[in-house]
Amino acid sequence: MSIELRPLSPEESGMTFPVFKTYMKPVIEAAFGWDEAFQYHGFTANLQPEWFSWVVSCGHQAGLVCYRQKAESLHIHLLVTFSSQQRQGVASRVITLLKGQACRQNLSLTLSCIKNNHPALHLYRKLGFEVQEEDEHFYNLICYDPCPIHIQ
Repeated sequence: MSIELRPLSPEESGMTFPVFKTYMKPVIEAAFGWDEAFQYHGFTANLQPEWFSWVVSCGHQAGLVCYRQKAESLHIHLLVTFSSQQRQGVASRVITLLKGQACRQNLSLTLSCIKNNHPALHLYRKLGFEVQEEDEHFYNLICYDPCPIHIQ
């Protein structure tokens, strides 16, 4: 299965919050409640449109990812796999792709995960992420050495 990341066009940037809401509202609501205005403001104020890419698998949209380069890491802000593509290795392949990018730039790979998002947390741990910090609702995870053996 081939995976590629295709940056969103400016016209598509309005689609990001509805995708976030569809997939993350149940998790967020269960953790600490969903406040639509608060979530929308935080989403639009903190995530730049140019950080978003469609996850494309075999020519079809399979999800959405938001990531950016920081000083010492490549940081994943959001990774969503569409329902029809879940449990097919799409998210693992996206993370592997981003690990390769982080490796080539000599960066760690970081992300945050809501503590009650057990499927995502299981995946991240399986892919080599460790808890770096935590608070009441979130784990901050890091993959210190994202380089696969064949890239090093």
